[in-house]
Amino acid sequence: QFVDHSFEKISSVSHSLDLLHKFQNILQRESLKADLDSKLKLIFMNYGLELEKTQQLYEKLKSSPPIPRNAPPVAGSIMWSRHLLKRIEEPMKRFEENQNVLEGKDAKKIIKMYNK
Repeated sequence: QFVDHSFEKISSVSHSLDLLHKFQNILQRESLKADLDSKLKLIFMNYGLELEKTQQLYEKLKSSPPIPRNAPPVAGSIMWSRHLLKRIEEPMKRFEENQNVLEGKDAKKIIKMYNK
């Protein structure tokens, strides 16, 4: 299917959510909507993996974060941590719009990790 093939090439959760939103606007048939809902759940599981990676990255680099060139050390550290926070907050805001994704055992685990 074209929809499946389109999602295979995307590496980030944010881009996957953007593509899913575009498909939801275009595709109106019920059978296709069910397929898109399953894609949303799959994207949410990938978001959980991205959360784990972000948490590991933070733990690894929090004592000496990468600082942009010409940025003061404290401001650079703050910029880095805010970037990580933005990276996990934006997809979660979009998932909150669709409450049926946030239900379930695996979803509760991901939400708990997000709130940590």
